[in-house]
Amino acid sequence: MTHLYGYPDIGRFGLGHSMLAWARCEIWCRNNNARMLGPRWLRPRIGPYLRRERDRREYFKLFTNDGYVGEPWRTVLLATARKIPADAAEPAEYTGRNTVVVFKNTGTSNFESHFHEVRGHGRVLYEAFRRITRKKYLPHAPVAPFVAVHVRLGDFTRFDQSRVKAGMHNNRLPIEWYCDSLTALREGLGTNIPARVFSDGSDSELLPLLGLPDVRRADDAESVTHMLEMAQASAIIGAGSNFNLWAAFFSQVPRITYPGQAIVTVNDDPSCETSFLDNIPLPDLFIDHVRRQFPQ
Repeated sequence: MTHLYGYPDIGRFGLGHSMLAWARCEIWCRNNNARMLGPRWLRPRIGPYLRRERDRREYFKLFTNDGYVGEPWRTVLLATARKIPADAAEPAEYTGRNTVVVFKNTGTSNFESHFHEVRGHGRVLYEAFRRITRKKYLPHAPVAPFVAVHVRLGDFTRFDQSRVKAGMHNNRLPIEWYCDSLTALREGLGTNIPARVFSDGSDSELLPLLGLPDVRRADDAESVTHMLEMAQASAIIGAGSNFNLWAAFFSQVPRITYPGQAIVTVNDDPSCETSFLDNIPLPDLFIDHVRRQFPQ
């Protein structure tokens, strides 16, 4: 008897980028009654050590492959089965012998090219992602509503407004933009909703933001814990990063981004996403979406 499998070849990218191949494969396997070969999370990376980043990207410590085909069968199937790139796969090619459909991430335009394959499946993927995350890295439930502010610095390049507005990613945003965005959100809500800052920057780099009322840095934790914690927020103010993109997508969290930096729309209702600049008030409909996130 022959079988059909999917395999997410995640590559050596960061967590947010890597996850798209996993998510595409997860949904494809569900839709095609196929079994999924577990991703190879063990991908040694030297860059995070050389750059002295907070996140060493040792993802094999964070995830299990529970529910997926693991070793030794994964290696056997990858060595012996017919392998077809997901972009080229045709149903007729799935018969006759064991077949593995391979999903890969691309270095550029990864989300622009492939996110449509998972759009609308946020909740399903959220549960699947929590299932493979080791239990000790799952965050506790929040005791009160909060705003997640994701400030990406690290390996991002110096801010260039023209490039950022044109949709070029991997650019640092001014800390003042995060401050102004949070202030605008609070003014719209009519309350100083607490905020947690998730960042790879230092306290000194984040000082203007951390100096605002009821703003604190998120507790030190692994990247996956921070992503899942952000998914529990009532709103996300985020850098042009696919890290906060996943958090918003998983729980359909209203998201504020800098113009040109959303990457893709991740909320099923596009009015749950907005950009902010120049102290223009946030749309009333967006504010209403955030209020609906509050516990009743």
